[in-house]
Amino acid sequence: MVDKRYQVFISTSGQEMLPERSVLCQTLVGMGFFAWGLEQKTPLSTALARRQIDDCDYVIMLLGSHYGEQSMSGVSYMQLEYIYAVSKDKPIIVFLHSDPESRRDLLPKEPDIVQEKFHAFRKILLQEVEHIFYFRNTRELELTVRMNMSNMLIRYPAWGWVRPQNTQTLNNEIAALKEKIKGLEAQLAKKAPDPLLSYPKITSQDTFECEYQLHAYQDGNFKELKLSRQMTWLDILQVLYNVFKNPTPEEYFSIRINDYLNETGLKDAQLQMLRAHAVARSQINFRVLQNIKQQLRQSDWIVPVGRDDRQRTLWKFTEKGLSLLDKMTANKASL
Repeated sequence: MVDKRYQVFISTSGQEMLPERSVLCQTLVGMGFFAWGLEQKTPLSTALARRQIDDCDYVIMLLGSHYGEQSMSGVSYMQLEYIYAVSKDKPIIVFLHSDPESRRDLLPKEPDIVQEKFHAFRKILLQEVEHIFYFRNTRELELTVRMNMSNMLIRYPAWGWVRPQNTQTLNNEIAALKEKIKGLEAQLAKKAPDPLLSYPKITSQDTFECEYQLHAYQDGNFKELKLSRQMTWLDILQVLYNVFKNPTPEEYFSIRINDYLNETGLKDAQLQMLRAHAVARSQINFRVLQNIKQQLRQSDWIVPVGRDDRQRTLWKFTEKGLSLLDKMTANKASL
């Protein structure tokens, strides 16, 4: 027989129901249930109560003679828990004191308006909840719980918690699944094309279209422009040299290129706005940025070299990239 346990969230009106709550918890635990719920109700405890309701299998409402502690909205925490349980479609069982008026002389008196709320809430439970059971004292409560909770398990089957009988078997299954996943990943890697192969080979003098956008300022106003310029791969290497001569996080590709476009974009902007006098907030096209990184990597000019302590990918000029840059710079100088 499977050793299955169920979680039950218990909602009560507060301190006046502590004896009944204690009996209810002991009875449930003796029957194999896990009893949850909060005895102290505060605005801070509402979120915890909701999480417990989310995770439980059944909800028990234990109502005596008091409406209970109220939230800032004037609705009792117990009623709020009931509303939330209904919204989550949880099986709800209600245990009501059969004669709440008989207890009032023994308990602190509630204001008339609060008593009206109690009667209204009790009426809601009677109208909306299918499974309602009555008790007059703690002994009757214990017997009622024992008689009816088992039937609730049959009426509303739940997942519950199952104690693993053979952890070694489970561990073996997990290990086998891990091996299967590893094999499938290896097969997938063989079938998946190398994304670098889809990029054509380039030389440092080849050009590409650098698309970007920026804010251009003219006559006290600004306009967002979409611009484009022809650049060579040597241009990009020169722009990135000071940043990536040492290992640097990948995010600095866009930071450095955008700074460069801010520095040089005014002439491009003036092709569309003749009187533009300043530019800012340059942003390279995302597709172009990805193309730049892939081409630099494929050409073995700037490549990933590891990660920093924040797990960011670090990129750095290769010897090939530095050599190319030195050579092309020397050629330009000789001209």
